[in-house]
Amino acid sequence: MARFRALPYAKALLDVVLKDDPQRAEAIADELDGVAAALRVVPDFQRVLVTPMIAVEVKTKILNAVLDELNIGEPTRRFLHVVQHHYRMEHMTDMAAEFRQLVDRSLGRTRARVETAVALDDDWRRRLVDTLSTFEGVAVVADFEANRDLLGGFKVQVGSRVFDGSLAGQLDRLSKEIEIEQG
Repeated sequence: MARFRALPYAKALLDVVLKDDPQRAEAIADELDGVAAALRVVPDFQRVLVTPMIAVEVKTKILNAVLDELNIGEPTRRFLHVVQHHYRMEHMTDMAAEFRQLVDRSLGRTRARVETAVALDDDWRRRLVDTLSTFEGVAVVADFEANRDLLGGFKVQVGSRVFDGSLAGQLDRLSKEIEIEQG
């Protein structure tokens, strides 16, 4: 089975947004994230939308009710109906992520996921984001998460690159080196 490609869907939506109302790109990314979250949190919602035995009219009513509840506007609503019509709703999380990445790129920024052994205060977060922005050469928007399993230090993911400066990561690398030396 071929791997689904979310990028063409995300690009098509971004083209519409940039043509009609470029200032709404960020809000539309938030709307897509909200729908993707609803599909993850309520598995029955996605199950109904992807089940072929349920009539299209029923799926449309259910989708509209959820979109109303989430306050989803145009053109996101129209896009989601096209996605549903083409039986691609199970890929919504991928489409939302691709759209967010395209919006970030169009705004000259990138996203980072930062895990720290302890929660950082706002000043430390800002300093870390500033350092990452300097290193990356673009503005960085970071999502922070405290993870006690790191033992100390931090771990940063920017795109597909991971920088592991955690104590747990150092111990893991040391353990592998010892295994290699012992053969």
